[in-house]
Amino acid sequence: MSETVGVAAYQRVVNTIKAAIRGGSLAVGDRLPGNRALADEHGVALGTLQKALKVLQDEGWLVTTPTVGTFVKAIPDQDERGGDLAAILRQLDVLQAKVDDVSSRLRRLEDAAERS
Repeated sequence: MSETVGVAAYQRVVNTIKAAIRGGSLAVGDRLPGNRALADEHGVALGTLQKALKVLQDEGWLVTTPTVGTFVKAIPDQDERGGDLAAILRQLDVLQAKVDDVSSRLRRLEDAAERS
């Protein structure tokens, strides 16, 4: 079975962080935990986490200052889209993060069952 129904691990991290920003649990200016802590939190390798952060930086969500940290820069969709669409996108991000989480748990259970 493919990882979380065809969603790459780095994309799961991207979706989860976007949902946290859109949902308000991460606000503009907030500092993210260190890379190793974030990788552990999301259950991914350090390289996978770094790829996700690069995507978020390229899309304008995050900014990294060497030796200081990674910070929430902006919510790109906020300026470009109307309120109703932005609310729907926030809900979709939250739902996608939940689907990714459930899929990941299911895969771990299936893997454990196969090993038994």
